[in-house]
Amino acid sequence: MNLDNQIAVITGGASGMGKACAQALTARGVRVVIWINR
Repeated sequence: MNLDNQIAVITGGASGMGKACAQALTARGVRVVIWINR
C-alpha cells in the first residue's frame, strides 16, 4: 500500500501504541499530526 503524502491524526501519541504507530507511519512517508491531552 502506498502511503506517501498521506496525513494521519494520532491521539495519545506521547507514548505506547500511539508513539509506535506514529513512528511506523512516518517511516513509510506519512505526515503525522499527534494530539496529546495532558
